[in-house]
Amino acid sequence: MKPRFVIVTLLVLALAAPATVLAQGSEAEKEVRAVIEESRQAQLKGGAEGAAILEKSFADDYTRIMTDGRIFNKTQTLDNFRAGKTKYESFEISDLKIRIYGNTAVAIAVAKTTGTTYGVATSPTGVRLTQVLVKRNGRWQAVLTQTTRLAS
Repeated sequence: MKPRFVIVTLLVLALAAPATVLAQGSEAEKEVRAVIEESRQAQLKGGAEGAAILEKSFADDYTRIMTDGRIFNKTQTLDNFRAGKTKYESFEISDLKIRIYGNTAVAIAVAKTTGTTYGVATSPTGVRLTQVLVKRNGRWQAVLTQTTRLAS
Protein backbone atom coordinates (compact mmCIF):
# COMPACT_ATOMS: atom_id res chain seq x y z
CA MET A 1 0.00 0.00 0.00
CA LYS A 2 2.81 2.44 0.82
CA PRO A 3 4.44 2.31 -2.65
CA ARG A 4 1.09 3.18 -4.26
CA PHE A 5 0.61 6.11 -1.90
CA VAL A 6 4.09 7.41 -2.74
CA ILE A 7 3.49 7.02 -6.47
CA VAL A 8 0.09 8.73 -6.31
CA THR A 9 1.53 11.55 -4.18
CA LEU A 10 4.41 12.10 -6.62
CA LEU A 11 2.01 12.05 -9.56
CA VAL A 12 -0.24 14.65 -7.93
CA LEU A 13 2.78 16.87 -7.15
CA ALA A 14 4.12 16.48 -10.69
CA LEU A 15 0.79 17.55 -12.16
CA ALA A 16 0.36 20.44 -9.73
CA ALA A 17 3.84 21.92 -10.32
CA PRO A 18 3.20 23.13 -13.90
CA ALA A 19 0.02 24.88 -12.76
CA THR A 20 2.01 26.70 -10.08
CA VAL A 21 4.68 27.72 -12.58
CA LEU A 22 2.01 28.97 -15.02
CA ALA A 23 0.29 30.96 -12.29
CA GLN A 24 3.56 32.64 -11.36
CA GLY A 25 4.37 33.33 -15.01
CA SER A 26 0.98 34.85 -15.67
CA GLU A 27 1.30 37.17 -12.65
CA ALA A 28 4.74 38.27 -13.83
CA GLU A 29 3.32 38.77 -17.33
CA LYS A 30 0.54 40.98 -15.93
CA GLU A 31 3.14 43.05 -14.07
CA VAL A 32 5.25 43.46 -17.22
CA ARG A 33 2.18 44.42 -19.27
CA ALA A 34 1.35 47.05 -16.66
CA VAL A 35 4.87 48.53 -16.85
CA ILE A 36 4.71 48.61 -20.66
CA GLU A 37 1.32 50.34 -20.56
CA GLU A 38 2.56 52.83 -17.95
CA SER A 39 5.54 53.59 -20.17
CA ARG A 40 3.31 54.00 -23.25
CA GLN A 41 1.07 56.46 -21.38
CA ALA A 42 4.11 58.38 -20.13
CA GLN A 43 5.48 58.65 -23.66
CA LEU A 44 2.15 60.08 -24.80
CA LYS A 45 2.28 62.68 -22.01
CA GLY A 46 5.83 63.64 -22.94
CA GLY A 47 7.66 66.54 -21.39
CA ALA A 48 8.79 66.62 -17.77
CA GLU A 49 5.68 64.77 -16.57
CA GLY A 50 6.24 61.85 -18.93
CA ALA A 51 9.97 61.79 -18.19
CA ALA A 52 9.29 61.54 -14.44
CA ILE A 53 7.17 58.44 -14.99
CA LEU A 54 9.68 56.91 -17.40
CA GLU A 55 12.49 57.49 -14.92
CA LYS A 56 10.92 54.80 -12.72
CA SER A 57 10.22 52.46 -15.66
CA PHE A 58 13.80 52.55 -16.98
CA ALA A 59 16.70 50.95 -15.11
CA ASP A 60 19.76 53.13 -14.49
CA ASP A 61 21.67 51.11 -17.12
CA TYR A 62 18.86 51.46 -19.70
CA THR A 63 19.84 51.48 -23.39
CA ARG A 64 17.65 52.41 -26.36
CA ILE A 65 18.68 51.35 -29.87
CA MET A 66 16.90 53.23 -32.63
CA THR A 67 15.93 51.97 -36.11
CA ASP A 68 18.92 53.81 -37.60
CA GLY A 69 21.35 52.25 -35.11
CA ARG A 70 21.77 55.28 -32.85
CA ILE A 71 22.12 54.40 -29.17
CA PHE A 72 20.81 56.44 -26.24
CA ASN A 73 21.19 55.84 -22.52
CA LYS A 74 18.61 56.59 -19.84
CA THR A 75 19.72 60.19 -19.26
CA GLN A 76 19.74 61.02 -22.97
CA THR A 77 16.33 59.41 -23.47
CA LEU A 78 14.75 61.32 -20.58
CA ASP A 79 16.41 64.60 -21.62
CA ASN A 80 14.86 64.22 -25.09
CA PHE A 81 11.40 63.93 -23.52
CA ARG A 82 11.98 66.89 -21.20
CA ALA A 83 13.21 69.04 -24.12
CA GLY A 84 10.27 68.04 -26.32
CA LYS A 85 12.49 66.41 -28.97
CA THR A 86 10.55 63.19 -28.42
CA LYS A 87 6.80 63.81 -28.47
CA TYR A 88 4.04 61.48 -29.59
CA GLU A 89 0.53 62.41 -30.63
CA SER A 90 -0.39 58.72 -30.84
CA PHE A 91 1.32 55.55 -29.62
CA GLU A 92 -0.35 52.21 -30.30
CA ILE A 93 0.99 48.81 -29.30
CA SER A 94 -0.31 45.60 -30.85
CA ASP A 95 0.67 41.96 -31.14
CA LEU A 96 2.36 42.10 -27.72
CA LYS A 97 4.01 38.85 -26.68
CA ILE A 98 5.83 38.48 -23.36
CA ARG A 99 8.18 35.72 -22.26
CA ILE A 100 9.28 35.44 -18.65
CA TYR A 101 12.65 33.91 -17.72
CA GLY A 102 12.86 34.14 -13.94
CA ASN A 103 13.54 37.79 -13.13
CA THR A 104 13.95 38.71 -16.83
CA ALA A 105 11.20 39.37 -19.37
CA VAL A 106 11.36 39.80 -23.13
CA ALA A 107 8.50 41.72 -24.73
CA ILE A 108 8.00 41.87 -28.49
CA ALA A 109 5.30 43.99 -30.13
CA VAL A 110 4.39 46.21 -33.03
CA ALA A 111 4.35 49.92 -32.20
CA LYS A 112 2.77 52.56 -34.41
CA THR A 113 3.37 56.17 -33.49
CA THR A 114 2.85 59.61 -34.87
CA GLY A 115 5.02 62.46 -33.69
CA THR A 116 8.75 62.86 -33.33
CA THR A 117 11.47 60.69 -31.81
CA TYR A 118 14.75 62.45 -31.04
CA GLY A 119 13.67 65.25 -33.37
CA VAL A 120 12.86 62.95 -36.33
CA ALA A 121 9.28 62.36 -37.57
CA THR A 122 8.12 58.82 -36.81
CA SER A 123 7.34 56.36 -39.58
CA PRO A 124 3.61 55.77 -40.10
CA THR A 125 4.34 52.11 -40.98
CA GLY A 126 5.49 51.43 -37.44
CA VAL A 127 8.27 49.42 -35.84
CA ARG A 128 8.85 46.03 -34.31
CA LEU A 129 9.59 46.81 -30.70
CA THR A 130 11.73 44.52 -28.55
CA GLN A 131 12.12 45.31 -24.87
CA VAL A 132 14.05 43.48 -22.16
CA LEU A 133 12.93 44.06 -18.58
CA VAL A 134 14.50 42.91 -15.31
CA LYS A 135 12.80 42.64 -11.94
CA ARG A 136 14.92 44.42 -9.34
CA ASN A 137 13.85 45.32 -5.81
CA GLY A 138 10.32 44.07 -6.56
CA ARG A 139 9.81 46.25 -9.67
CA TRP A 140 10.09 45.46 -13.37
CA GLN A 141 12.28 47.96 -15.24
CA ALA A 142 13.31 48.17 -18.89
CA VAL A 143 17.04 47.66 -19.46
CA LEU A 144 16.91 47.61 -23.27
CA THR A 145 14.59 48.77 -26.02
CA GLN A 146 15.31 48.16 -29.69
CA THR A 147 13.16 49.15 -32.63
CA THR A 148 13.25 47.78 -36.17
CA ARG A 149 11.36 49.56 -38.94
CA LEU A 150 8.60 47.46 -40.51
CA ALA A 151 8.40 47.10 -44.27
CA SER A 152 5.69 49.30 -45.81
